[in-house]
Amino acid sequence: MHILLAVLGIAVGIGVWLWRARIAANAVVETADDIRAAVRRFGYHRKSKASPLDGIDDARLAAAGILVAFANMDGALSREEIAAVAAECAQAFEAEAAEAEQIVAYGRWLIQQSANMDEAIRRLARNLETKLTASEKQELLAMAERIAAIEDGGLSGAQRYSLDLLARQLGQSGT
Repeated sequence: MHILLAVLGIAVGIGVWLWRARIAANAVVETADDIRAAVRRFGYHRKSKASPLDGIDDARLAAAGILVAFANMDGALSREEIAAVAAECAQAFEAEAAEAEQIVAYGRWLIQQSANMDEAIRRLARNLETKLTASEKQELLAMAERIAAIEDGGLSGAQRYSLDLLARQLGQSGT
């Protein structure tokens, strides 16, 4: 009888493990599908030898990329950080939740195109220099600071440095 219980226990353990692996795989597939859909929706077309960070015409996409870069500086993005970036985008851009999620997915894809977050922020900010008003630039800096502070409750040295560089590039005084 004890052998039957041991075999049953092992079978249940394997079943639970397979079930959790399937859930994790579905989450990865859903994320990839979201990013692909956002890239298609916003009409990105790869140009030869051109960085996708340089060709952003929509200021919302560049701003979302900057926010994602700040969230990504302290390690991999958490669900909490992604949700916070989406909430910031929905409020600032007056977008519905679904549209904000697609904007953030595109921002995540943009950031994946660069290994260096400071370089990604610099390139995306270059797109925003002439497209934003002074108050919109201040709002972007405040949004970036709120997003950067999510993980540890404050800004790391690298995040503070990048925020100062962003402020200078946007022609704003330091934060």
